Amino acid sequence: MKYLKITFTFFLLVCQTSCQKNIVGTWYKCSKDGSYYEYKITDQYTIMLSSKSDIVWIHKVKQIDNGIIISDFDSSVNRLMTNNDTLIILSKTKDKIILKSSYTRDKLELNKVDFDFDKIDSTNLDSWKNKTISEFKKRAELINCSDLRTQKEKNIPTLNLDDTDDEEIPIFEEK
Repeated sequence: MKYLKITFTFFLLVCQTSCQKNIVGTWYKCSKDGSYYEYKITDQYTIMLSSKSDIVWIHKVKQIDNGIIISDFDSSVNRLMTNNDTLIILSKTKDKIILKSSYTRDKLELNKVDFDFDKIDSTNLDSWKNKTISEFKKRAELINCSDLRTQKEKNIPTLNLDDTDDEEIPIFEEK
């Protein structure tokens, strides 16, 4: 019986360790609007790049049993919409992982990639960022994500604020 307990405990420990490590790696996704994203998830931090901007998002990561907690570094320039967002693992395979945000309830489906980002060079951070963004843009062009939105979804209503100069706004006095 003691041997069975030791074997079971060892099996649980190995399973938990290997399950956590599956989320660590470099991932990508194509959004419905055709934008391309890359994520590098390590035990200490995550890097995110988007074809929509030239920003390198770097945030802290804390591994938990069923996912990760992402939060801002004290020195983070680009802040998260909500600090300490928990991403729960819904499903994972060797090549794909599906996470769910505890804050937005959105699902994030990521696909494994075979390359890796250069290690963060904190002494030459601007140079590292420029090189990372340049390499990212090349990969994004090669992937060429398709815009899967319907024509109705592509038509976003706009409001022209420049036309308000001619509009007279009535002022009512309170008695």
